[in-house]
Amino acid sequence: SLFRHPVDRATSMFFYLQTATWERTYRPEWANMTVMEWANLEHFESDYMVRKLVGKKFGDPVDEMDLIVAKELVRQRFIVGLMHEMNESIRRFNIVLGIDESSERSQQCMEDFGLLETEPKTL
Repeated sequence: SLFRHPVDRATSMFFYLQTATWERTYRPEWANMTVMEWANLEHFESDYMVRKLVGKKFGDPVDEMDLIVAKELVRQRFIVGLMHEMNESIRRFNIVLGIDESSERSQQCMEDFGLLETEPKTL
């Protein structure tokens, strides 16, 4: 699983829901807000991943036991990657999946997704 810093995830959602008219949770009233104004609203979420992992709904209270359960689930059942460390995350996934990173196909895939540093092409 790829994990993202909670602040990065929340701010991305803020900007996304300003324009995503197809979403049930679309919020056009956020279009003229700053991130700081939005973060100070009552609705601002917390403990999103803990809630998701232990099966609680938005607004349900979470406690320390929920955190312990969530951490144990991640420890036992996930290969963890971090979005801000994408190359390392992909390397870990490849090891677990038995993918040969040195193959031409793997190298091309990594290059196509911008995960390899390539030398500039000369004319």
